[in-house]
Amino acid sequence: MDDKSDDSCINMTLSEEEQESLQKTISIRSTTTSNFKRNKKKGVFQKEWTLLKEFSSWLQEVKSDNKQARCKACLKTFSIHEGKPALKKHMNSKIHKTHMKSSGNNTLIIHTSFGETQKLSAMEGTFVYHGVKHGHSYISQQCTINLVKDLFASCSSTAKNLACAKTKSRAVACNVLAPYFTSKLIDDISEARFYSISFDASNKGNIKTYPFTVQYFSDVGVKRGILQFVDDPRESASDVFNNAMKVIENYQLDIRNLTSIGADNANVNFGEHHSVFKLFKDLCPCLVKENVLVDIQRAELKLQRVYTTAVDLYGIISNLIKKLEQRLNDKYFGSKTHSILNQLMVFNEDKAKQLQDSFQSFIECVIKYIDSYFDRDRDLFQKLSAFDYESNGFLKWNHLLDVINMIKIDGLDRDELYNEYCEIKFIYDEMKNKNVKINEQIKLYISSKNSYNPKSIINSNQIPCDANDDANDGLLNNGARTNEYIQSDQLWSYLLNIKPKSTPNMKLVIAYVFSIPCSNAFVESIFSHMSHLWSDYRNRMNIELVEAELQIRMNSNIPCAHFYDFLLTQEELLKHIASNEKFFRKKRLDK
Repeated sequence: MDDKSDDSCINMTLSEEEQESLQKTISIRSTTTSNFKRNKKKGVFQKEWTLLKEFSSWLQEVKSDNKQARCKACLKTFSIHEGKPALKKHMNSKIHKTHMKSSGNNTLIIHTSFGETQKLSAMEGTFVYHGVKHGHSYISQQCTINLVKDLFASCSSTAKNLACAKTKSRAVACNVLAPYFTSKLIDDISEARFYSISFDASNKGNIKTYPFTVQYFSDVGVKRGILQFVDDPRESASDVFNNAMKVIENYQLDIRNLTSIGADNANVNFGEHHSVFKLFKDLCPCLVKENVLVDIQRAELKLQRVYTTAVDLYGIISNLIKKLEQRLNDKYFGSKTHSILNQLMVFNEDKAKQLQDSFQSFIECVIKYIDSYFDRDRDLFQKLSAFDYESNGFLKWNHLLDVINMIKIDGLDRDELYNEYCEIKFIYDEMKNKNVKINEQIKLYISSKNSYNPKSIINSNQIPCDANDDANDGLLNNGARTNEYIQSDQLWSYLLNIKPKSTPNMKLVIAYVFSIPCSNAFVESIFSHMSHLWSDYRNRMNIELVEAELQIRMNSNIPCAHFYDFLLTQEELLKHIASNEKFFRKKRLDK
């Protein structure tokens, strides 16, 4: 009996312990469950939603933001702050139901391939690129997209799914295309090593703007682009210098590789005692001043051509002075002037003589004005002309040596440079002896490099503002530019790339020389583009958007018709276009 009672006591004790243990287990499980439930926040995306029948056909997770969900039918994201009710609210909306009907059936949405997504992103990117290049407003962009969708919805599922309205178009321009082309520009500068910075000021209403541009040598000749578009009401030498330094630092360019500063002839830029040039000269003693003859170019010389370089300047100015002096010797002031003078001579010989003297005095003043600017740097530009294809000193070692002694490039091996010079001279002699003309050889080379613009052999990365500038070019150049014309920078790019790895020292010299601008023409052209894209009809644009559109215009030369094919080869770019990250505003570099 006692044994049984003991056994029963033991059993009762075990039973109590088991119950205690069981209660603890239940308590732990309930606590875990409640914690789990607490961890599953209401406004956060739950992956199991995509497995539910009512949502699976159209719901997609937004990996960059767990408080958002994406509808594959509507091609838009929406907030899920309310949790599952937010999904049902979107599902029952008229817009969603319309998109679901237009898609035909859900299987089209479920089985959309990554290739289709790429094509869709490429189409959207191309529309934005085209709109920016031609100054279309984003309202016009949205209207065009809607029109394309209506026209091609029955024959193209990709066109039917296009979604690139005002907000998205702006985001693609500001946060995808503009940063991409500018980063490519920086990569090219890093490869070239040497570069120059040019700038100018312009007012848009009560806003003072400064575009900062760059010039450098590439494998197809001289290239130019815009780095940054700064708005700053202050215009003292120190303020402009600080803005320029910020631009250089923002893009991590080496100040030691800066060869020249370009600007107009204002005292704030090139004054003797306190100016932007003087402040830069203190940092870079070898800096070349590029303010030569900008005003004369506008008024008399008609040299405002983007492709003109410092190498060409000596020949152009020397030739101009010779022609003006010849006019003085021959007393020839033009056919109409000669006719008027002869008629006046009959009636009043003294007046005719007085008028003729005034013409002569005017030309003498022009020559003095040119000399006053040009004489200070005549020696510099005369030496640089050794790289000019049309100069008498082209490819002569003693002339090249003068330039090398003047520019002083660190790490230059002169013995190797001479061997490279000999190699290039032999290549050039072979080029001249071929049956194909040199200019035709260069055309073929440049065309092979411009795979998306094979017809273009000129390094102008500007697309006219829906107008043809060739007529203006003809007025400036008076027919001098023909099919036989050879740009010196393109000739050198061809010579250096026939055997690209065998001429590293010569490439450094060429990159330095051709980075020096001849004028501020490229900066002036930016103001033309700015007035076109930032018109009175688009007066609500902010500086960030203006900067982005200018960077796309000036830093890319791919024709709109080829841009779609180009985008299909750029996987990362397509990902950025499709990603929601483009909608997050990026901090401007100059702020």
